[in-house]
Amino acid sequence: MVSLYVASTKGAGKTALCAGLGKNLIDQGKKVAYFKPVHVTESNGENKDVVLIKEVLELNESLDVLCPLHLSKEELRNGLTEGEADFTQGLKKAYNKIAKGKDIALIEGVSGIGEDKVATLACYNIAEALDTKVIIILRYLPFVDTDEMVKIAKKLGQRLLGIIVNFAPESNLEALRQYFVDHFNKAGIKVLGIIPEIRLLLGVTVKDIASVLNGEIITCGDKVDGIVENIMLGAMTPDSGIDYFSRKGNKVTVIRSDRADMQLAALETSMRCLVLTGSTKPLQAVISQAEDKHIPLLVVDGDISKAVTGIEKALGRASFNAPEKLKRFQNELEKSIDLSAIFSELGS
Repeated sequence: MVSLYVASTKGAGKTALCAGLGKNLIDQGKKVAYFKPVHVTESNGENKDVVLIKEVLELNESLDVLCPLHLSKEELRNGLTEGEADFTQGLKKAYNKIAKGKDIALIEGVSGIGEDKVATLACYNIAEALDTKVIIILRYLPFVDTDEMVKIAKKLGQRLLGIIVNFAPESNLEALRQYFVDHFNKAGIKVLGIIPEIRLLLGVTVKDIASVLNGEIITCGDKVDGIVENIMLGAMTPDSGIDYFSRKGNKVTVIRSDRADMQLAALETSMRCLVLTGSTKPLQAVISQAEDKHIPLLVVDGDISKAVTGIEKALGRASFNAPEKLKRFQNELEKSIDLSAIFSELGS
């Protein structure tokens, strides 16, 4: 029985990596366990990830078994320091329950390694307590603190399999790959892969948008799992039409409820959802066309500015909670990551 702790900076995609690795291992015939020791209660909605992994990996264990501890950051800090003996004992007991009869356990760490002292300490202590290998997944940012990652890597020592960089701009992918490989290799750290930014993974579902805007879906309620990647607004010029709305795909289009001309033009183009703002009821012609095109029509209170702010808020909280995202990410893992090196180290 071997285990792998997936540590990450904030928003780097550790849940996606656990799901992708887990599916790949299952396809190899391995019995895979998943364990998220701690859900930090300040992390809004993060436990949805456990629900997703349970479904994706077809796990039988209850959510409380897969993720036994729900702690505030302060409680976690105390457990890792003052109450370390009790914390470690409880952790091992919970881990042994999910690991029994499995070949490999994937352990999802606390987000924020290198940026948050508690998350970094959790990585050290949990990896040591459960005797796991470690992968660190970084979200690419122009100001990534690679020196801090080198310090963490050296402290992890032989436990660290390597580092993965996610969300690298595709336009600069080769230069970034060379930079990270050169920088980390000099420190004796293996770069396992550079994953390009995939807009689909940054998107949210129509259902998420409807929830944030507290809107009413009046057509195609069965199509709300579609992923929205872009936002377009109804232009305020009379000649706006199909050419304008065709500029972006997989979009949510936000238009005033009294502009049926714009709405009908937008519905002639590819989109995931049409959001109407204001107090005017949509025309039957607009409703009929939305139904014919299988596009959810969402009616919300307030103006365009308020709707856009809500959608941007939803996009900012995008999580890996859609099967469409998993499929796309799995394909990218096989192209961008040295899976054979990871699985070899895990004895797979």
